Amino acid sequence: MEFSGWDSLVSVDGVSADLWSHAFNIELDRARDRAFLTWSSVPLRQDDPGQEGHHRRYQIEQVVTLQGPRAVVEYYIIPNEPVRTVDLTVGAYKWYLRDLRHEGETFSFLSADLTRQDAERRLQPGRLTRVPVRSLVPAVTVRPFVNQFGAYALDFSYEVANPRTYERTLVARLEVTEGPGGPAIQR
Repeated sequence: MEFSGWDSLVSVDGVSADLWSHAFNIELDRARDRAFLTWSSVPLRQDDPGQEGHHRRYQIEQVVTLQGPRAVVEYYIIPNEPVRTVDLTVGAYKWYLRDLRHEGETFSFLSADLTRQDAERRLQPGRLTRVPVRSLVPAVTVRPFVNQFGAYALDFSYEVANPRTYERTLVARLEVTEGPGGPAIQR
């Protein structure tokens, strides 16, 4: 499963942009099994001269923590000036989400060992792994994306009002684990 910058969007006080359009920085903390990815709104302001008041100054931070067969993915906003509302859509995709199920705050699917092209040629996988994805912060909405071959992405949408300037405010927290009954089904 990939948490994608091009499929994730942030709207700060009504101004929207995908995370890929932001400047980014990556930091690894191997001792703690963590990775930090920070997106900055600076290029959005630079690409729109004369609109300084239009774009807000902020950073979005993604923190991934690995704990055995479990990964926790957190998203924070750090505003550098007063912000009223933050809407974050986290795009998570995998070609394809077989047997997609929804129960409470958890979605689960079977992940195949196939490339997108192999899946679209309807080849049979050699292995399937049940993958639960649980939103630990309740999402406002979760929307699956489907094409003629099946579900391929989930968009989790979150809202935060009035985050404190210069402080990290948690917006989203997702947990991805191996499913019950072991890591994989061999075919």
